[in-house]
Amino acid sequence: MYKKILLTHDGSDLAGAAVRHAAGIAKAMGAEVVVLQVVDSVSQLMAQMTTGTIEPLPAGPLTAEIAQESVSGQHDLAEQNLGGVRDALKEQGVEQVSMVVVEGRPEDAIVQAQQELGCDLVVISTHGRTGFRRAMMGSVADHVIRNTPGAPVLVVHLD
Repeated sequence: MYKKILLTHDGSDLAGAAVRHAAGIAKAMGAEVVVLQVVDSVSQLMAQMTTGTIEPLPAGPLTAEIAQESVSGQHDLAEQNLGGVRDALKEQGVEQVSMVVVEGRPEDAIVQAQQELGCDLVVISTHGRTGFRRAMMGSVADHVIRNTPGAPVLVVHLD
């Protein structure tokens, strides 16, 4: 039924809760798991700085060069994180695992990756916030559910 599963991960314990669910489905179906982590882009960091939503760095104002260094560092950390997720999936019997790090807004990047990679199931974790907290913080999972055509979305809460 499922041949390619997109597992979103951000390095958090919450995201880790989704790993065993993706592993169980992949093992049962003989499916490949693509583990995706989204990092900031230089333009996002620069836009955040100009809107005043992040503090200036102690060394001075944020420049494109500093933003690029930050994004490069995020890529390195994401690859380390995904390597651990890949190892955990393999230990749970998943034979085919690939890793993808992309830049952008998580909600948009996940939907785009699902479409471009041809994944037929998305596994994502959620805090399950409601009310004011959800309205203020938004919901990546909600956006993915509403905007992922042709693939079901399995939403996992922290156990």
